[in-house]
Amino acid sequence: MKNIESNSIDTIITSPPYNKKGLIGGKKNIGNQVWKKFNIDYSKYDDNLPEEEYFFWMVEVLNEMMRVIKPNGSIFFNHKPRRHNNQVYLPTDFISKSKLSVYQLIIWNRLSSPNIRKDVLLPCTEHIYWLVKSKPKTYKENLESAYQSEIWTINPDKGSLHPAPFPEKLVENCMFLTTLEGDVVLDPFLGSGTAAVVAKKFKRNFIGIELDSKYLEITKNRLGSIK
Repeated sequence: MKNIESNSIDTIITSPPYNKKGLIGGKKNIGNQVWKKFNIDYSKYDDNLPEEEYFFWMVEVLNEMMRVIKPNGSIFFNHKPRRHNNQVYLPTDFISKSKLSVYQLIIWNRLSSPNIRKDVLLPCTEHIYWLVKSKPKTYKENLESAYQSEIWTINPDKGSLHPAPFPEKLVENCMFLTTLEGDVVLDPFLGSGTAAVVAKKFKRNFIGIELDSKYLEITKNRLGSIK
């Protein structure tokens, strides 16, 4: 992102790695087969930073995203609460240390989740933080009526070659809410390229950043299949 011009991006739609292994102090043997099925393991990134380092990295990333968006731009930052040692760690811990403001909290109702613990309620939602540096441009009228509230019920994408893909509808909602054709969309954690695919389908320009060549190849193949 440091190579991107300041105030040049209309909307950022992204979800960073959650550092779930770093939070628990590194990899551990997961014996529960239900949990193993839903564990997030990336192709090359081990998601295993010391938690303090991850915290400050997230603040740095958020501030860099603020730099590159236009004054009326938007950031949709998907990050779920994490649990360790009977405590929930919320993304607001590091969002509050950034220079961004939370414009609205969108709740993504995934409808399902692995039921791996009997002592907590089923965690079937994730948070999408709509972040801004000033009042954003919005096109709420372009959203389907079912998505004009702050709760979006969208099934997760289960058929991807990436362990934690965005559903296209989620990206589409963020894009329709804050961009028009020809606007520029950025995903600095591109993964298997859903943000790029949706941008191309709906005639937005896009920039994607991804360190894993395997996921970049998946993205190229997906983009190539769009007529």
